Amino acid sequence: MQETEKYRETLIQNAGKILKALKSSGGSSTSWELKLKLHLSGSALYLALGRLEATDKITLFPGELNLTVKLNQEKKNGAA
Repeated sequence: MQETEKYRETLIQNAGKILKALKSSGGSSTSWELKLKLHLSGSALYLALGRLEATDKITLFPGELNLTVKLNQEKKNGAA
């Protein structure tokens, strides 16, 4: 497996861990809470958050020191 593929796989795994953590915490958490709970480096956390936001799975809200991360509701088929 090439380094790029390993990197991408790790990024996808981290994004999945974040989604799972958000679901277990009622759909909302701070970036700091996620970092501590999942034992991720800052870089790994923010890359995964960026991927999730780009795919419209989460919304990020800036705070004074941290981001608030909220899980977006899944859209049903046919929903606008």
